[in-house]
Amino acid sequence: MKKQQSQEHIWHFVQNGGLIQPQISTIQDVLNLENLDPKMWTALACPVSGLEFSEETLNLLDKDKNGRVRVPEILSVVEFIKKYFSKPEILMNEGDSIPLDALSETLFDCGHSPLESAKAVLQILGKNDAQEICYQDVSTSDKLFTPDTINGDGILPAECIKDEFASSVVKDIIACTGGMDEISGVKGINRAQKDDFFAKAKELKEWRKTAVQEDPKIFFLKDNTDSAAKVFTKVQDKINDFYLRCSLINYDSDAKEILTAQNQKMFLTEEGAVCSKENLALLPIALCEAGKSLPLDSSINPAWESEIKEFKEQIIKPLFEKEIASLSETNWRKIEALFVPYLNWYKAMPENSVSGLGLDRINEILNSDAEKIIDEYLEKEENHPPIALASVELKKMILIRRDFVKLLKNFVSFSDFYTPGQKAIFQAGTLFIDGRSCDLCFKVLDIAKHGTMAALSQCFLVYCDCVKKDKSGEKMQIAALISNGTTDNLLIGRNGIFYDRQGNDWDATIVKIVDNPVSIKQAFWAPYKKIMRLIQEKIAKSTTSAESKVFDSMAKVVENPSEAANGLSSKKTDVGTIAAISVAFTGIATVVGGIMEAFLGLGKWIPLGIIGIVLIISLPSVLIAWRKLKQRNIAPILDASGWAINGNVRIPTLLGDSLTKLPVYPVKSFLPTKDPYASKKFPTKRVILCVVLAAIIITGVVIIVKNPDGIGGVWESIKNFGRKFVIKK
Repeated sequence: MKKQQSQEHIWHFVQNGGLIQPQISTIQDVLNLENLDPKMWTALACPVSGLEFSEETLNLLDKDKNGRVRVPEILSVVEFIKKYFSKPEILMNEGDSIPLDALSETLFDCGHSPLESAKAVLQILGKNDAQEICYQDVSTSDKLFTPDTINGDGILPAECIKDEFASSVVKDIIACTGGMDEISGVKGINRAQKDDFFAKAKELKEWRKTAVQEDPKIFFLKDNTDSAAKVFTKVQDKINDFYLRCSLINYDSDAKEILTAQNQKMFLTEEGAVCSKENLALLPIALCEAGKSLPLDSSINPAWESEIKEFKEQIIKPLFEKEIASLSETNWRKIEALFVPYLNWYKAMPENSVSGLGLDRINEILNSDAEKIIDEYLEKEENHPPIALASVELKKMILIRRDFVKLLKNFVSFSDFYTPGQKAIFQAGTLFIDGRSCDLCFKVLDIAKHGTMAALSQCFLVYCDCVKKDKSGEKMQIAALISNGTTDNLLIGRNGIFYDRQGNDWDATIVKIVDNPVSIKQAFWAPYKKIMRLIQEKIAKSTTSAESKVFDSMAKVVENPSEAANGLSSKKTDVGTIAAISVAFTGIATVVGGIMEAFLGLGKWIPLGIIGIVLIISLPSVLIAWRKLKQRNIAPILDASGWAINGNVRIPTLLGDSLTKLPVYPVKSFLPTKDPYASKKFPTKRVILCVVLAAIIITGVVIIVKNPDGIGGVWESIKNFGRKFVIKK
């Protein structure tokens, strides 16, 4: 790696597991991050959620709200520190407060300096003598800012206005425009929303005014036409229904009985009680007869009494200039025709966010002094010192003072990860399973998607479904790295306990495994374990098959003994089968003999032969494991979790051993030498004897096979060998 020829700030780098990363140890390291090539950063982005880190701070840093904190956003915080911290060195010490003398007098965008804003906030809280401002001071919005007071954030809540009608108008504006979030936590309006509301309201008023002037048929009742039209639309369908029923009875007298029967069903419940007012409203507005006029007196349906009363007051009296007892269908059709121009005009009303209030409410608002009152309150809000906005900036400063350097040690470098006793922000907790503890656990959102990328890490991973052991039953998924011990007993379905960073325990169950070597030792014995497992499976399969055949035969004997006996008596010795068995035995003996001859031919080099066989079996597995262990890194795992890692974050053997801890007996602990339930000792002597006998038998078989004269030739050779030792007389 090339070094820059000249650089004002001297950077210090450290190497961990092959990863070269810059150290963040002084405030100058922080302030000079813009001069550090991003290619030297360990990470280029990290997710906002799923980390053991303040999500509030990460959301604050995520300026574009894309769910990730990136290099430019980190550098913007550095510029913020330079601008508003008079003593930035306090960031290097943990704490959630800022001394007042560490606050700059440079103005925020809202017009207040950090120092001035801090003093104002402390004064509101009654802490005039305080020498520092803490996170709690700027987080108590209920104490600092209430909806009914002017606070200078430029947003006016309805609760702030003392005039009741003007306050209701602000609520209308919020309903029409959506409003804005005020620092106290309620909805309010700004000047732009207020101006837009009244502009649209005046547009609708002007539209109505033009219609009044140009077409008197529309407003045939002058200023009362709007309210009369509302009453008309309420009863129009019901009155039309009445005259339709009367027409049906006039058309067919039998229709009266049918309609009356239907009315009775609706009038009474199944229990015979009178229906509710809502159900009565479904009945005709009056009793129907052929050619009958609509009564406007007490004989009307009680559910429609108030509507008919309004109909008489606002429409019948102005049109007929007197009270009438009933309304004929002819006069009703004339009233309908009078309202047609108005209704057509109303349907053509310009649609905007204000039109939903209705013309009556709009006229009421515009005819009042609500706009003037709201303007006065908005002016007070805009001219008030912006303590509210300044407090937001102060909170940002305190969060940066508390969390920023820690984030850098898990972003620019991974010093927290490689420092003993420290934990990185991506370490979710500790998994206890199969007699070990796993300290490198990651939160996972989608196991299937995560596992595809994480498999490239060359790490042995177990994915677990976790359920919190409390009433909430909260669920979570994790991936745990196994870097020590054996993995024979780590199977899908195995249970364990997961402890998060806050000390809460979760029930954990393995649901997926990414298999990779854990150690050289495990890789050395892996081939033999596979062979033994294969043999066990074959034996078990053969045994099961043999047992099945035996049970089938026994069943046949029990079911039909005579047939089974005849079958046995009819079987004859199969000479061909015997010959085949003999040939097979001879072939096996030849192969075994060849191997033994070659092996015994080594003489004194037999130990080396044994070592060679072992190497042939184990060496490929060991070499593959060694290569994978050298390549083991967690960068793909972090990338799968939403990070953008800039290099390989290796897991050296020593670090791996520390991340997965095996059980260790306490110092000076006592372990009894005798186990009352221990299994019998391995019969070493018997095994040796059996091996010797087997060797003798195999040797004898080899000699017989290799001798051209067979067993007779062997016997003759033995006798000749014995004659050498006979003493001649």
